[in-house]
Amino acid sequence: MSESLSPTNVAPKLINLTLRDGQQSTLDAADWILDPCAYSKVAAASQQAGFNGIEISGGQSFQIAIGNGYNPFTTLSSVSQALRHQGANGRFELQMLFRGANALGFRHYDQDLLEVTLKEFIKCGITKIRCFDALNDIDNLTLPESVKTAPGLTLEGAICFTHYAESPDRYQDVYFCRYAEALIKAGYNAIAIKDMSGQLTAERVDHLVPALLEILKPQGLPLSLHCHSTDAERSRGAIARALHYGISAIETVEGSLSGGSSHHPLSEVAPELISDQAAYEQLGRRVEQLWGSHPERKDTEIASDLKQKLCAAGVPGGAMPFVIRDLKQQEPTIRAKYASSKHSHAQSEPVESFADVVDLFLAELKKVCQDAGLPLLVTPTADICCKQAIANLAFGADPYSGELSERYLSRAGQPNPDPRYAKLILGYYGELKAYDGSGVVHGPTIEVLHFFQANNAQQLNPIKHHPSKAAPGGDLREAQQSAWSLIQKKGDSALSFASFDQLTILYALRPAGAQASHDPIEHAMGQYINRTELAKIDGRGQTFPGYQMLMQPILDYLSADFILNPSQQAGDIIQKPLHQMGRNLCCQLFDIYYELPVWAKANRLMSHLTKLLSSEHIRPDLLEAVRHVSESLVRLDLRPSRQERADLTKALARFEELTIAELFHSLALINSFVNGIAKHATNPSYYAQRSIGFTDLKSFIERSEAHAKASLDCPWEDHLQQSITGKHIRLKNDLISRAASWTA
Repeated sequence: MSESLSPTNVAPKLINLTLRDGQQSTLDAADWILDPCAYSKVAAASQQAGFNGIEISGGQSFQIAIGNGYNPFTTLSSVSQALRHQGANGRFELQMLFRGANALGFRHYDQDLLEVTLKEFIKCGITKIRCFDALNDIDNLTLPESVKTAPGLTLEGAICFTHYAESPDRYQDVYFCRYAEALIKAGYNAIAIKDMSGQLTAERVDHLVPALLEILKPQGLPLSLHCHSTDAERSRGAIARALHYGISAIETVEGSLSGGSSHHPLSEVAPELISDQAAYEQLGRRVEQLWGSHPERKDTEIASDLKQKLCAAGVPGGAMPFVIRDLKQQEPTIRAKYASSKHSHAQSEPVESFADVVDLFLAELKKVCQDAGLPLLVTPTADICCKQAIANLAFGADPYSGELSERYLSRAGQPNPDPRYAKLILGYYGELKAYDGSGVVHGPTIEVLHFFQANNAQQLNPIKHHPSKAAPGGDLREAQQSAWSLIQKKGDSALSFASFDQLTILYALRPAGAQASHDPIEHAMGQYINRTELAKIDGRGQTFPGYQMLMQPILDYLSADFILNPSQQAGDIIQKPLHQMGRNLCCQLFDIYYELPVWAKANRLMSHLTKLLSSEHIRPDLLEAVRHVSESLVRLDLRPSRQERADLTKALARFEELTIAELFHSLALINSFVNGIAKHATNPSYYAQRSIGFTDLKSFIERSEAHAKASLDCPWEDHLQQSITGKHIRLKNDLISRAASWTA
């Protein structure tokens, strides 16, 4: 048995983090790839290489997707439904990262909104939710009952690991073990060690992992290891020892996004777990095909010696780029402040290099963390504490005096940013519980607490009740109102981008800091609408108004399905029933269908036909044609006659039975009626000699597929057949062409 394998001889699960943490740890937000086709290619290659799952959502990817004009639920839903079609659902994990009470934003959200958000992710196909809290505060990780009882769902509570060299007694093994017990009691059925800052050593693993396994194994609960590769040697050693003790799962990043501040590839930490070398190498090539062999990585811009210093201080790799950027921007100010301080010994200890500036930052960061009660440096506390340390150096009256007022206030006596740091001090993010059975909570000293109560820009007081226990506010209601307003304003365009429930969540968790006049969700939808132009036939044509709004969600799914189920024939795509695409997509398509502008034209047509009927001189054949058109419009309209749930359910059931061809050709036919009658209103032989329904449409499509050329002995019906055949061939060829591009 290999030294790296568990004594139980059970190979750990392998989870590929390339799509989420790989991108987040290495790339600028603008360089992310977020479309379902790319995600499916990584998922398919991971499956073939023996991986047991991928991390596909959560963390900062949610807001980055919004910023880049993507609905993160669309990608997830497309990939998960394609896996269901493959039969892999439940065997291949789709994992996400969730920040507990902070959800996917950076503040506490109401419990009803948290429940809605988690249920939507589960509905869209997530099978494993990893929840963590930046303070390891169990009260921030309360699970709704509806989520705890969701069938087949892994709820993994993550233990954020840290170690303060100056305070080694603070985060001992017993602390982490008792926190794990608290997570299990709260309803979590799996545990993870989340080493975000490169603090875990092989020596620490020798004590911590066996202690945790002693708690978990009797209950049959798995233990995963999430370990960044920022300190490459240390993390390799930690992973090797964890494997030896029988860790249940390890996580890697592959190809050109691996290493650095990201995660090790499997080939570096456990090559003996590679079951198919050729397939594993293909996975690496697939990643390089998508992101390039040498992508522009933000983590490689940091000199190795500076990265080592930051890592040793517990700064996560994801925070390092902004730390270096902000320090360089403030370097002249920091140098001047240091030189002018009577406490800095400027003459004997000059700041000669940028590395010296980094040293000043690290010294101040230690003080900032000490003032805050030694929090764990992970999102959002890492961002908060690092930014506050830089603000103290650049804007503090004299950050080297050691006095709170000199460090945290400007020379004018005003509080320095980051205002979030004051919230951290005053308890707005939760508590640093000791988990020692006595109810002890660590935190700032009374002096620090009183100072920040008296000196914060928002005039906040210390929080009286735990933030997770606050009465529900208006998060959900306000987000629903915003979503409803966008749908009223944009109609099928908004619904093509996201469902009402998804729009609600997008609004509630929208990127922070947006100007009041700027709607980030409407902006994201605008970016999406620009992309939908390519959903037109050959990127140009459409057979009815709004064609691309209906087609884009279908293409998102089809691209994923074609990658994950490669035995399909491209020529058969057009005959795929809508129900094969899953209930989520069918519901969204039905909402779009309901809002298409062609219905407004059809309604106007029905109104205009009455003008013909009002004539005293209408011919019998024209009267008959009007009746045929009216009947056809009714027979081809699947919208419910009333806004009642029972009617909607029946209408949706009929809608789901349509094929792609029937859906698009029926709408094209309605549009043809509208345009045809506009041209030939008084000559009925041009536009209707009998009523047309879906049964007739199906026979026309079948004849189109058979390339039937026999005359129907009816010029009007011959013309209709030719029209549908032409549209059918164009749509079919367009989908075949797209399938070739998906598999390229």
